[in-house]
Amino acid sequence: MQRQGGILSLLLVVAVSAFGQVSSSIFSTGPDGTRGSATFHVPEYLPRAVVGAPYYGEEVTERVQTLPNGVHITHTDIRQKTWRDSQGRTRTERPMMMGPHLPDAPTVVQITDPVAGYIYTLDTEKKVAHRVAVQQRPERSPSNSPAVTGRAGVRTMLRGAPASGAEQKSDTQRPEVTNEALGTKTIDGVAVEGTRITMTYPTGSQDNDGPFSTIAETWRSKELDLILLSTRDDPRQGITTQKIANLSTQEPDPTLFMLPAGYTIADETGSFSITWGNQ
Repeated sequence: MQRQGGILSLLLVVAVSAFGQVSSSIFSTGPDGTRGSATFHVPEYLPRAVVGAPYYGEEVTERVQTLPNGVHITHTDIRQKTWRDSQGRTRTERPMMMGPHLPDAPTVVQITDPVAGYIYTLDTEKKVAHRVAVQQRPERSPSNSPAVTGRAGVRTMLRGAPASGAEQKSDTQRPEVTNEALGTKTIDGVAVEGTRITMTYPTGSQDNDGPFSTIAETWRSKELDLILLSTRDDPRQGITTQKIANLSTQEPDPTLFMLPAGYTIADETGSFSITWGNQ
């Protein structure tokens, strides 16, 4: 980062949301406060609606790195708050940027209404609701990934037989992947099913002088069609935990999915930007 004339300029990438990928955003902070802009891209399809399974939760990400001397470095972020009603409508709120938090940067509020076929992105500073009409995604045929069932509950994914010696050599550098069923348990009163995926990297595949493994566990609720807890243990990066905190399965307040009073609707057909601060 460079400090010029008392103003600190940052180039940050904001979060991926249900709306779609948000481009890089420029933030500047100085004597007049924070200013910046973010560009939102229109998705091709609406996210799949989940009906009859209301909830509220806060997406929390925690990363723990252990240094060679045993010291632990822990980073915790609340990425997003999400409400979903029984009709499948969702409301998300998240910081405009991911990275060092600036307290006066705005919050991105998005309302996805699969019933009406719209996604709204709220400019909370200018009181504008950017509305996009989006079609439903066509139904997909089920995937038929090849797999072999081995010892109790463990499935080894197949990558196909090599056709030549060159491909055989390449295959020896690929990690061995196993998928293990962990059974069921309860998180915050909700039943979840767990899976564990272990990837074992052979010597030399990552410039490593011996084999090592990464372990990813996922606990998913069929009732909510939602992953409530996932962990990834990677010796190269540490342990990353993503979870839904403060979970509630009560029906949210219906006003959360309505446009606030005093907002102007701007119908968008392509990418659009939201700016804030003194531009």
